[in-house]
Amino acid sequence: MAYQLMFFCRSDEENGQAAVSRLLNELLPAGDLLVTERSGPFVAEVAVCSLATRGPAGKPVADWLTLEVHVGVAWIAESVIAASPDDEHGIWGCDLLATVTLSGDNPDWTLVSRLWTALARLWSATPWDEMSGFAIAESVP
Repeated sequence: MAYQLMFFCRSDEENGQAAVSRLLNELLPAGDLLVTERSGPFVAEVAVCSLATRGPAGKPVADWLTLEVHVGVAWIAESVIAASPDDEHGIWGCDLLATVTLSGDNPDWTLVSRLWTALARLWSATPWDEMSGFAIAESVP
């Protein structure tokens, strides 16, 4: 079963690839090296990559996670309204949605924490998941 953690952000990024590149640049100096695989090409507004923390032998130390980034108010409007129909959490007008998907028996929670921190630092991300909703923010790393 997969677990998804979503982050609603205000970024002013031009496209999905630029946003992912900026996020990866933010991650690199803040911890262990990463193994990455980019997917695509997709439309300019969407970028997807798989990430894992790299161990000493160059192999992942935990299961891969998927990072999917959608850029543009129109591209993420349905997700924004579904998560906060009355804008109680102030996410209306967000222009970037980052979704982290974990699956497998050994999730890379350390990498999730690094991503969460980087998203918050770069774009004041507001986290949300299907189980806890916006209460997941109380788990801020």
